[in-house]
Amino acid sequence: MMYEFKVNEMAEEFGVHRNTIRNWINAGTLPAKEGPGRKYLMPFEDYRLLCEKFGREPHVHPSNHVHSEALESLTKKDTEPLEITGMKSQLAVDSSWASECLTCGTCASACPISGVDGLDPRKIVRMAALGMDDELVDSTWPWKCTMCGKCEESCPSNIQIVALMRKIRSKRDRDKVPGPIHAGVAMCLERGNNLGIPKDDFLFLCEELGEELAADECPGFVTPIDVQGARVLVTVNSKEPFGEPDDMKWWWKIFYAAGESWTISSEHWEGVNWGLFSGDDESMKIIVGRIVDNMRRLNCQVLLLPE
Repeated sequence: MMYEFKVNEMAEEFGVHRNTIRNWINAGTLPAKEGPGRKYLMPFEDYRLLCEKFGREPHVHPSNHVHSEALESLTKKDTEPLEITGMKSQLAVDSSWASECLTCGTCASACPISGVDGLDPRKIVRMAALGMDDELVDSTWPWKCTMCGKCEESCPSNIQIVALMRKIRSKRDRDKVPGPIHAGVAMCLERGNNLGIPKDDFLFLCEELGEELAADECPGFVTPIDVQGARVLVTVNSKEPFGEPDDMKWWWKIFYAAGESWTISSEHWEGVNWGLFSGDDESMKIIVGRIVDNMRRLNCQVLLLPE
C-alpha cells in the first residue's frame, strides 16, 4: 500500500517548511518517488513511522492510497536527459528541465514581479537548461526575485526554481553583488549584524526599551539578555533597533502576557542571513554557526527568527 501526498500538504502536517520535505526526499530520508501530477508516493508503513516519530496520528483518507503494483505505471517517466550539443550548464541544472517545463505560465502568473524588466521564470528555467549561464549570472533578474517561492509552489512539474535562482546568485562575483547586500554580509561577518550596530549601543537600547515597557504596560519587565536556560532564543532583524526600535516591544508584550521564557543574545543577535539570500554559502554557514553557538551557550530549546 502506498501513501500519496503533496509536498506542501506534508510540510503543513508535520510543521516544517516545504523545502525540508524536499530535502528529506532528495537525501533519501523520506523514501518517496514522484507520482502523478505534483504528488509523491511512499510506502504507507514509512509514512506511519514518520508520524510516530513526530508524535502524530496518520492523516489518512482512502484517496491517499494507491496499490503498490500501480506505483511503476504512475511514476514511470522518460529519465533520459535531453542532450543539447555544445551546451552544458554550470548551474548544475538537470537538462531534462528543458522538456519537463511546460511553459504553461503558471509560475509567471504567480510571480509578484513577473514582467519587471522582462523577468519571467519560464525564460530563466529555459536559459538554464540550455546552458546560458553567463547571460543569467550577468542579468539583474536573480536580484529582483524576492525568493518568495510562489513560482515553485505553483509549478505543475515540480521544477525547483527558487534553488535555481539562488544558484545563479552564487555564481556572481562577490564584488558585483548588489552593494547593500554585499555590504550587509561583510558587516555581519565583521560586527555581528548587517548594519554594524555596536554591542554597547544595542544593549543600551534593549535596556531602555525594557524600562519603557515596564513603566507603561508590563510591570516588572526587564529585557532578558543572555538568560541561561531560557526556552526561546529570539534573534532580531537589525533594521528594527536601527530604525524602528519601538516595533520590538510588540512581541515582547506577547511574551510577557504569555509568561514565556525567552532571551536575546548579546552577541551575534542578527536573525537575517544575507549570506543565504546572496548565494554566499561560506558566509551563510558562519552566520548560522554563530546562532547555533548561541543556542548551545544559553541552553535554549527553540529558535525564533524574525523572517
